[in-house]
Amino acid sequence: MTTQDFTHDIDTILCVGNGYWIFKGDKCLKTNMAGDKLMVDEIDITASGAWPALAGTRFARDLDGIAFSNESGYYWFLKAGSCIATSGDGNQIVSSERKIAGGGGWPALDR
Repeated sequence: MTTQDFTHDIDTILCVGNGYWIFKGDKCLKTNMAGDKLMVDEIDITASGAWPALAGTRFARDLDGIAFSNESGYYWFLKAGSCIATSGDGNQIVSSERKIAGGGGWPALDR
């Protein structure tokens, strides 16, 4: 049963694999590529099968963006000028919180 209203005020969307993860507040869900079927009904961002490593961090809700690296297999979570990365299975923090620019997140932005 969906408790968040995912019809407006979405925080961010991530296209990865066979669908779209949609994030709002501390919840997320996944649709197929057509966007017409739920593959994962609404769960906490920190739930098993999502990104449990984010539990207890400020990245557990209200995200500004998220990116997946095909090269490393990491998920990068962005919020308020900072970033953190988890393993592909979401169970481990692989890069601790740092500033996106000027803090080592994306060194190419340090100009």
